[in-house]
Amino acid sequence: MDGEEGIWFILNIEHRAGITLFGLDHGNGATKNMTLVNVCAGKGGAMIFDLHDAWNDMNRAQHDFNSEWMSKVVAAQVWVLPIKATAQSSNAITPIMLEGQEAIEASSRAMAQFEKEETQHPGTVMRLPGWIGVHTSVLASARAANRARQSFLDLLDTETQKSNLKTMSKGKYARTVLKVQVVLKQIERRIQVFDGTPRRILFTWAGNTAAPEMVALSTVIEKLQMQLEDAVRAEDLPKEQQRRMELRALSGLSQDAVMHRYRPIAPHPRVMLYFGEGARYDAMPHANLPIFVVMDEKAPWPRVDGLGTFDPEKARRLRSDKATRQPVIPRLDLYLQTDRESGNGEVGHGTALPLDSTYNQKT
Repeated sequence: MDGEEGIWFILNIEHRAGITLFGLDHGNGATKNMTLVNVCAGKGGAMIFDLHDAWNDMNRAQHDFNSEWMSKVVAAQVWVLPIKATAQSSNAITPIMLEGQEAIEASSRAMAQFEKEETQHPGTVMRLPGWIGVHTSVLASARAANRARQSFLDLLDTETQKSNLKTMSKGKYARTVLKVQVVLKQIERRIQVFDGTPRRILFTWAGNTAAPEMVALSTVIEKLQMQLEDAVRAEDLPKEQQRRMELRALSGLSQDAVMHRYRPIAPHPRVMLYFGEGARYDAMPHANLPIFVVMDEKAPWPRVDGLGTFDPEKARRLRSDKATRQPVIPRLDLYLQTDRESGNGEVGHGTALPLDSTYNQKT
């Protein structure tokens, strides 16, 4: 913070007897503690407090949701997947099925797990596919929990843009500020609730897939210009020539052009829900967490096809409907966005579900 005594840097944050203390460093070896009010009066203090506030709100909303659904459970079934200690793709993956109270306890932990486990590689995510039947709707509290997750992510995005970070990722920024091993992918998940009883729930594996990440043209140009300046200073002629050539390739694109960077996705489970009588599923949400359905005691329970062992040989087979990609900068795996890639990754019939749900809703 900037005060009469010069610039002080926040080193740590502690909570003592209900008072938030910030440990500050002057940069010349001098340190001191200040309260929240003092720090928020200085530059940057409110930003850190807001992110902590959003983090606490998100955890509180998630625990409120857990409290509600756990009091309404009539059936629970999940499949535990091994925590990955490396970023490399797995060979065979054999899930372990849990039912009843064990499944409830595992689901409660997974729903609120926004931090990395001790043996978990930072580039991986924890997944717990499954389904939970409740006797009455939990839709309102699920939406509140989803809104709290999105509010945290929106604030994090705003603060990282304000900070104009060049080399630090949003995840690293969040971990630095919050002092916890945050896994953003585990926060980005939405809780999926369906206020109805499907006739069938089918779990399968998705293997050979890649996710398009949208990248703005201005962002790519800015990074290439920085790399060009570095190459010029280092007198690295081959790199300088390459960066100039790539910038020329981008100069012919429209300013509002959107590009995709493709990243391979590790084998992951998916779930298909059938509510109608048709042969095609009505919804296919992500299966990173258990889904919730309302069980009508007068209606038959759904047929459940559980998650089997992941077969790497089957996953290596290329999809027959693979989209054609138009390369822009192959070195960076950048391609122009196609019309087929504008969706959000959740798949449905193209018709609205005949029930209330969180499906295909951001919050």
